[in-house]
Amino acid sequence: MFKRLLIYCLIQEVLILLIMLLQQQFSLFQYINLSFYIGFLTFIIGLLVYIMRSGFLDRVHDGFRKVSRKFKGEEDNEFSDMPLSELVGIPYLDIIFSSLIVLASSLVALLIYYV
Repeated sequence: MFKRLLIYCLIQEVLILLIMLLQQQFSLFQYINLSFYIGFLTFIIGLLVYIMRSGFLDRVHDGFRKVSRKFKGEEDNEFSDMPLSELVGIPYLDIIFSSLIVLASSLVALLIYYV
């Protein structure tokens, strides 16, 4: 878990630095903004994966799948009876924790900026 968490954090930080390089603005304020945006977006993605894995959307997914099969005239396949929570295999805790680490770095940089 720690290795994956470290990889997710590094990917987010590299993404922040690449965006800063493309914008050619190197300031603490720019880092604070970008790290907050990327950390928050990653946090939302982690929460969406958590909701999908919890089984909350299984009934909705099953209903849409049945209706779309009737309209398209398709037959059942091996994934027809699998709920959405079993189809989504992404570990959500690592994504959420890495986004919280990036958001914490944004808050630390914000404290440095205003002090």
